[in-house]
Amino acid sequence: MKELVAVNGEVYKPGDAKISVFDRGFLFGDAVYEVTRSYGRIFFQIEAHIERLYRSAKWIDMDLENFSGGKTQSEMIKHIYDIYKKIDCEDVYMRIQISRGDGPIGMSKNMVKKPNEVIIIYPFVQIDKKYFDEGAKIFVTERLRNAKKALDPNIKSGNYLNNVLAYNEGEKEGAFETFMMNSQGHVTEGTTSNIFMVKNNTLITPPANYDILVGITRGIVMEIAENTGLKVEEKGFDLKTLQDADEVFLTSSTREIVPVKDVNGKTFKVGQFEKTRKLIEGYKAYTNRYLENAKKEHPWR
Repeated sequence: MKELVAVNGEVYKPGDAKISVFDRGFLFGDAVYEVTRSYGRIFFQIEAHIERLYRSAKWIDMDLENFSGGKTQSEMIKHIYDIYKKIDCEDVYMRIQISRGDGPIGMSKNMVKKPNEVIIIYPFVQIDKKYFDEGAKIFVTERLRNAKKALDPNIKSGNYLNNVLAYNEGEKEGAFETFMMNSQGHVTEGTTSNIFMVKNNTLITPPANYDILVGITRGIVMEIAENTGLKVEEKGFDLKTLQDADEVFLTSSTREIVPVKDVNGKTFKVGQFEKTRKLIEGYKAYTNRYLENAKKEHPWR
């Protein structure tokens, strides 16, 4: 078996997996999720992803530990690895989504008894190499990112319509990824990624207190940037400032670091991604160190 879907621990072929039509994730987007990938059967930064999953659940008042069948974070990681062992694939994409559960239609969380858990695992497919070699085209839309006081983007929830609508706008422009703004006209984040720009040897990214999901890869890049001689700043910037940058790149757990060659029609010289290339090298070294440590220290494998 190369791919599977596990629903509440029961493993199915993808086409056979089912969830109730009364599931609140389906009805309301009342769910949280995480995505990561494996390298040689080791899930990269799985601890950080599961910690964020549990934090997201807590912020929507969903307790993932204290119900019948609930798991601690460590138990959840072991559970995911146990399911992974049922398929024969070295590098996989893994998505875990936990909804509040199913019950009568209504707003109250008290109408359901326990969460529903879905784990999807299938072979990881890397994006086309051309994006790393030549850079990607991105589009910055005027669509506003959900504000923290409405739906905090740090809650990685199943309510994804804001991102879907933005992505569709960028797709019409032929963009690889679409980035949204906040009410101040500053760029916030992409539909599934964070954004960075390099200007005068300074690495700049929107601040954590903006309407963004503070990405795990984002944090790693900021950590390794100083080793490449870059100063790091978190500050807001508009589209014009982004277009005037020396270099631009995006980050995500599955795509790692992707150079950007075009921002809303403003193109960057092919091959000029000097600082970005150094960060890509640093990220690969960071990943390799993590994987070597995991072989020794992860009890779940």
